[in-house]
Amino acid sequence: MSYNPSELYYTSLQGLKQEGMAYNETGIPMKKVLILTNSFREQAPVEYKVKRLKEVFASYGVSTDVRSAKDLPAGFEDSETVGFDFSPYGFAIDLDKDEQYAYFLETKIPLVNSAKSMSLCNNKFMTYLALSGSGIRMPYTLPSHLCYTKGDFSLGKEKDYLDFVESKLSYPLIVKNCYGSLGRQVYLVRDRKELESLETNLALEQHLFQKFVKSSVGQDFRILVVGGKAVAWMKRKNDHDFRSNIALGGVGYAVEPPEEYKRTAEKAASLLGLDYGGVDLLIGDQGEPVLSEVNSNAFFSEIEKISRVDVTKILVERLLRKYPL
Repeated sequence: MSYNPSELYYTSLQGLKQEGMAYNETGIPMKKVLILTNSFREQAPVEYKVKRLKEVFASYGVSTDVRSAKDLPAGFEDSETVGFDFSPYGFAIDLDKDEQYAYFLETKIPLVNSAKSMSLCNNKFMTYLALSGSGIRMPYTLPSHLCYTKGDFSLGKEKDYLDFVESKLSYPLIVKNCYGSLGRQVYLVRDRKELESLETNLALEQHLFQKFVKSSVGQDFRILVVGGKAVAWMKRKNDHDFRSNIALGGVGYAVEPPEEYKRTAEKAASLLGLDYGGVDLLIGDQGEPVLSEVNSNAFFSEIEKISRVDVTKILVERLLRKYPL
C-alpha cells in the first residue's frame, strides 16, 4: 500500500524537525500521539503493540509518548476538570481499558477506541445488547443478577432462576464473567452441582450463562477489523481446552474465513463504533458465524505473525487520516 504524504497533512519526505518537533505542511508544529498503558500490569503482547506503534508512527515523522494513567493526573475541582495538560497531543490510543479514565480523557482529546466503544466491549452483556436486532447470530445468553454482599446470597434464593437457566441452556453450558480477558474468566459447566458451586463463587461478580456451541469446541476465528474493514484473520485451535485463546495454549493458523465471517466481523465493529477491534467468531452447527465477543484492545503480535499482515501500519495510516496532526 502506497501513500502520498500530503494526504496525512505533514511532510515526511525530509522528516522536518526542529528541536525534536516535526512540522506539518503549514509550518505549524505537529502534535504528538499519546499511547496510554495500564498503571500496573505489564504484558508482552502490550509491549509488542507499543513497540510497533512507536515504530510505524516514527516512520511518518510522528512522535509518540507512552504513559500510564497514574502518570497523567485527572480529577475535579469545583465545577472544572483538573490535571495533566493534554494540549501537546492530537489523539490518544488507549491500551488500558479503564472506562472511567477513558471518559475523562475523551473530554480533552480524541480517543482510540472511544470510551463508549471500549465500555460496550469491556462488558460482554452490553456487547450483546448493542448488537441485538442486528441479524448477527449470538449464543442464547442469560444474565446473572445483582447481589450486593456475600451475606445476601443463598442458593435457595437462586433455585428458581437456576432451574430456568437449566431449562433454556441444558448441559454442558458456559458461564463467563461480563468483565474478563484472555479466556480466563470463561467456565464450562457440566451439571447442577458445578453450576451451584460456580454461582456461589461468582455471586458478587456480573456474569452470563450461555449456550455451549459444541460445533466450535476448542476453535474459532479471530478477525481484526480496522476502519470498518476486515484486514487480518486467523483460525485458533486448542486441542487441550474448550477455549481457543492463544494465552491458554491455542495455536493460530493462517486460514481464511468464509466471506460471511468477514462481513459479520465488519458489521459488529461498525455497530460498536470501533476504529479497530478483534472480533471472535464461533463456528455454528451449519458452519455459520456465531459471535463470541469483541475486543476493543486486541493484541497484534500473534495475528501479524500468522497472517503476515502489517495490522499496525494499516491502523496508523487510518488514524493519521482521521485525526490529522
